Amino acid sequence: MMLMMNDEVVVEKAESVEKEHSALAREIEFRLTPYLYQLGIPPHVTGYSYLRSAVVEFLLNPSEMREITKTIYPRIALEHGTTVSAVERAIRHAIAAAWNNGGLRGIKGDPCTALLTFRRKPTNKGCITAFADMIRLVYGTAIGL
Repeated sequence: MMLMMNDEVVVEKAESVEKEHSALAREIEFRLTPYLYQLGIPPHVTGYSYLRSAVVEFLLNPSEMREITKTIYPRIALEHGTTVSAVERAIRHAIAAAWNNGGLRGIKGDPCTALLTFRRKPTNKGCITAFADMIRLVYGTAIGL
């Protein structure tokens, strides 16, 4: 016997999953924002919001990180109404700003940012992965990752 669901139930379930997904995304952004600021990534730089979105996408869909330019960047570009190359370039610019300000070389006295300390300027993927790992390690159980 096959169980059939009517369209209203399917739509209601999809909306419920979407609400949970967006609530978790907001929670990740809330936890991530102070670290971006503390590490010297200024909020007025366009790459700031793209980087934050990329970390959220990575945490919500970790299997897509292998092909970041084919999955995560296009989604961010569509969300923000820009191109994939502009997203990549803006994230690279935000990372360069943090590196030039000394933020990605480490913050003394904060053990949470030990994962965010780099010897060389990180790649986009390396930086996104480090932020995601730090959020998962510090807040993973608290926010349900």
